[in-house]
Amino acid sequence: MRRIARSTSLLGFLSMMMSLASTQARAESGVEATQRARRLAAKRYVGMTVPLPDSAFVNGLRVCTRDAPSGIVGYWKVPAKMVDAIDGELRAYIRKSGIDKGLPFSFSLYVRQYAGFVSDGKRNVYVNALLLEKNSPLVEQSKKAFPSSCSSISGSWGIQYDTSTKKFMGFAKN
Repeated sequence: MRRIARSTSLLGFLSMMMSLASTQARAESGVEATQRARRLAAKRYVGMTVPLPDSAFVNGLRVCTRDAPSGIVGYWKVPAKMVDAIDGELRAYIRKSGIDKGLPFSFSLYVRQYAGFVSDGKRNVYVNALLLEKNSPLVEQSKKAFPSSCSSISGSWGIQYDTSTKKFMGFAKN
């Protein structure tokens, strides 16, 4: 009887160990698949920051997300040094807030257009993030202007930055 009990508990233990090993193997293969997908995305998409020139605002602030800033009374070009500083803060904000988990691709793979605008007497910045393929003619266009059409863009998101309070607000994803 003791042998049967020992055998039963040994079989139960072995079954549990095999189940854990199988779960661990699936988790490892999931991690490997995620890493492989990230490597492929890095080869496919281009990421960079772009301070848009004044000429980009000829037709106003055109973004590919649903929520665009309202009450705009003027525009300004965001200096390159300011773009770098805001982009660093934005990267940290996206990670700390958990927004990065809702993005299909890494923050670094998006072309981030920085557009300065004036609303309610304050200077703000809108970050228009676009997922563009490396070979696309939209990459060169994105350095000079907002996209003329959002239909050929793989994904986008945007967020506002208040330069006086140094806070991000109004994240929107398309």
